[in-house]
Amino acid sequence: MPAVVSPPRLPRPPVRARPPVKIGFALLSDSAPLTVARELGLFAKHGLDVVLTRELGWASIREKILYQDLDAAHAPAPMLYRLLFGLDGKPCDVFTSYFMNAGGNAVTLSTGLRRMGVRSALDLKRLLRSKHPERLIFAVVSLFSCHYFLLRRWLISGGIDPDKEVLIAVLPPEQMLSSLQNGHIEGFCSGEPWNSAAVMAGTGWCPATSGSLAPAHPEKILLTRSAFADRCPDEHAALLRAVDEACQWCEEPANRPALVDMLSSCRWFRECRLALRPALLGPFDCGDGNRVAAADLLRFHGPAINAATEEKGAWLLSQMRHARLLTAEHAPEGAFRPELLEEALGVPAAAKPAPARKRKATAPL
Repeated sequence: MPAVVSPPRLPRPPVRARPPVKIGFALLSDSAPLTVARELGLFAKHGLDVVLTRELGWASIREKILYQDLDAAHAPAPMLYRLLFGLDGKPCDVFTSYFMNAGGNAVTLSTGLRRMGVRSALDLKRLLRSKHPERLIFAVVSLFSCHYFLLRRWLISGGIDPDKEVLIAVLPPEQMLSSLQNGHIEGFCSGEPWNSAAVMAGTGWCPATSGSLAPAHPEKILLTRSAFADRCPDEHAALLRAVDEACQWCEEPANRPALVDMLSSCRWFRECRLALRPALLGPFDCGDGNRVAAADLLRFHGPAINAATEEKGAWLLSQMRHARLLTAEHAPEGAFRPELLEEALGVPAAAKPAPARKRKATAPL
């Protein structure tokens, strides 16, 4: 009986592991949900391999989103339109399905201005027009941010023309304190913990917060490259679930002490760990005798906070037009994709046509 010859075994194709999801963030208290999702194992719980990358500021995040070094990022909401319209470079196909927080910002002035009698925007106007011939320099983290809108709103409330009577520079959040201490700027608008850091250092005080200027305004988004979401829809859905669970955890007051401890022990927050408590635990010390409850400064979760709604888009675009950053009358189609969050969380989507994938942007200024 002839021997049975087995057919030769063909080599199995190598199993290609998917690369980790790369998410960028800046050193701000409102990026906390990303750290929480990592430290509590929420990314892993939802089957994700995530690499978090701390970036110096929004210019770095913009570049890395634009050139595909990041899949998603914690970012100021106006950056969405900055990239979609290609306001200062080539357009980039991005969108958001999720707002990570509301509020959380403050206007901080130097104690030097306070010694000169400034207690309000109106006092600053009097100083500028009677005793200070030079244009004072203030800073924001980006022109394409709610910080810029809030600083302009505060200046205008005192009758100051933000385009003619002061200079507004752009600095990374982490450079605000040192720039104020060194006298390079006379004030800034930023997210926490940098306002509290200035107050605790005795070099700054806060005449206004998000709550007094634009209560519960939309702040940071989970900015996402469309190519990533379209290529890896399951991973994108898992990312939305993990971030939403982390935001819920951050919102719960009973978790705030543990949140402060978690961030304080994390390597990237150690240099500012003492300044984390005011905004997350409260009260937020304005440095002038006024205090603000944590719940009135920074919110992470709630139906009106996280949903990517048309109302939020309209508000953001109106602020950009008012600040002369944009002349567009309408947002590009598909900037917000709330149906992806509804699908990820298992919430039935409302009956409506699917958003068009083609985006058109009218010419900016």
